Amino acid sequence: MQIGRKDVAWNFGATFMRVASGLIILPLILRLLPNYEVGVYYLFMELAGLTALLDFGFSNSFTRNATYVFSGANNLLSKGYVPAKEGSTEINYGLLRSVIRAMKRYYMFITFIFIIIFIAISPFYFTNALKTYPQNVDTMHVWVSWWLMGLLTAYQIYTSYYSPLLMARGYVKRNLQSVVIGQAVKIVVCVVCLLAGFGLISMVIGQAVCDLLSRNLMHYIFYDKELKIKLFAPENKIIKISQIMKIMTPNAVKMGVVSLGGFAVNKLSTFVAPLFLSLALSGSFGLTKQMIGTISSIGMIWFSSFYPKITEHRLKNEHKHFKRMYIKGNLFLIGAYIVCGLGLIFVGPPLLTILHSKTVLLPVGFIFIYLIISFLETNHVLASQLLLTKNEVPFLVPSLIAGFTTIILLYIFLKFTPLGVFSLILAPGIAQIVYQNWKWVYDVWKELKIRPIDYFTELKNLLQSLFKNRK
Repeated sequence: MQIGRKDVAWNFGATFMRVASGLIILPLILRLLPNYEVGVYYLFMELAGLTALLDFGFSNSFTRNATYVFSGANNLLSKGYVPAKEGSTEINYGLLRSVIRAMKRYYMFITFIFIIIFIAISPFYFTNALKTYPQNVDTMHVWVSWWLMGLLTAYQIYTSYYSPLLMARGYVKRNLQSVVIGQAVKIVVCVVCLLAGFGLISMVIGQAVCDLLSRNLMHYIFYDKELKIKLFAPENKIIKISQIMKIMTPNAVKMGVVSLGGFAVNKLSTFVAPLFLSLALSGSFGLTKQMIGTISSIGMIWFSSFYPKITEHRLKNEHKHFKRMYIKGNLFLIGAYIVCGLGLIFVGPPLLTILHSKTVLLPVGFIFIYLIISFLETNHVLASQLLLTKNEVPFLVPSLIAGFTTIILLYIFLKFTPLGVFSLILAPGIAQIVYQNWKWVYDVWKELKIRPIDYFTELKNLLQSLFKNRK
């Protein structure tokens, strides 16, 4: 599996395009849409987060096992893994096709479930969410946008296995090229629609065009001529879907429970906000959350680019490379939060003033605390992803407890204290710092025998390599 600097560069490019699409479109949104519609817009953005609940951990399980197959595995286990033979590069295409068939069947099923739930819940939830909407403003276009966004989310679920398959195959660059093309088209479509006066629905149209284009490109790239011949060869031994699902289900269900906790910690605040706070204040929280979420995404670029390779190192018991790649990913994360976090604090508020934004960021003190909480969260997620390469889920119960604690704290803070919007930041932060923020990092350090000096050594090597390349 060949993954190198070009893949990281394209990951930067894809992340930049996601950020650019936000930065280019955001000024228009903030200038052309009233603050209460901005609050609805951020509610739309979080709708896709609901899919993680329906996925129930199977995406992670499918991707990890597909990576095992592309790395030379001939057998898959419900727990743990069978180390690949040293130097083995042969792919079991019958096993790969069996995994893909199971993925398709599963995502078709959860798409159907999502549609039923969305249709059943929308009249009650969205009506309540719009209770602070100005009474003299027609909400028909908002409802149309909401239903179209639900339909788009269903399509996203149905086609969500393309990107993981490309990553598992080591096609990081090609996968990200599809993302870049889709995001570029999204920017153009959204800008044109916003300037044409389409309002909130512009964002739905832009995202729809982006998803249709990028997902079809991913399908075309993955199913190239060579793979089709080998994948559908008549001599391949196909395993029943039920048997594959039996292998995937134990850890997938554990990850599903973990995703419930993760949803409560990271996504629930956006859905709860309109029920307790005004849509204008919810918009400010959503804007701040979007900016800090972007910093988190930037911080994970290096690690996510090399994650298939990291998984391969685990499968082949290449301990030294495995350790170095974790430390490099961690250093990149720390650097991203320092540089981008300072940029958000000192550049963000005055920039919005220059743009005459109708929606503002939260106060600087809130942003600073939010950055710390977000870093601790992303840092332990990075460590937990490394532990997942063993095909084991040690953080099931703690994640569930953290999610349950977040729900309780959110209710107490919003209902019985004057904390207001700060509750949305503080509640998940308290729930995570008690255990999760340090536990999985500690486990990784213990397993890999990491010492603080290892970070300084790796940083020194990186700087030497950088200056050497410049010469």
